[in-house]
Amino acid sequence: MKVCIECQKDVTGLRAVMVKEDQVIRIIRRIKRILKISKENELYVCAECLPKQLERRKAFERTVLVFTAIAALLLLLMLIAIIFSGRFEIWTVVSAVLIAVFLFLFAFIFRYVPAVESVTPQMIPAAVEIKPPQKSGKKQNQPKGKKKERWLNDGVNSY
Repeated sequence: MKVCIECQKDVTGLRAVMVKEDQVIRIIRRIKRILKISKENELYVCAECLPKQLERRKAFERTVLVFTAIAALLLLLMLIAIIFSGRFEIWTVVSAVLIAVFLFLFAFIFRYVPAVESVTPQMIPAAVEIKPPQKSGKKQNQPKGKKKERWLNDGVNSY
C-alpha cells in the first residue's frame, strides 16, 4: 500500500513524492520484520503535507548539526580534562566517546524525519496486481504407480 508518512492516508491516485529509503528506514523495517509487524508499505509524502514535511526535515538537519557540534565540543573538553589531570586511562576515553556518540544519536532517536526523493509531487498510479498462473490438479513429472524411494544411512537406522 502507498501511504503518506505525515497524514497516514493512501496516496494512490494523488500527487505525492516518494520517501528515500535510507539506513534508518531499513533498520526500522528489519526490526519490524523480526517482530512480524511489518506492513511493507511504500512511503510517500502527499502534496498537501509536503511543505510541512520539508520544514520538519530542515529542523531535523539543524538539530543533528547542533547535537554533533555539542558532542564534539564535549568530547574535546573531556579529553583535554583527562590529559591535564595526568591520569590517562583507556576507560575514561572510551566513556567520553560513548557519551559523545549517545548525544549524537539522541537527535536521531527523537527527531528523525526522512528525506524525500524530489520536491515536485507526481501522480501516483494504482498498483497492478500480477497473479501467478494457476496450477492444474495433476502432479507432473511423476510416473504413476511408483513410490518414492527412501535412502537410509547404508541400511542403518540412526535416529
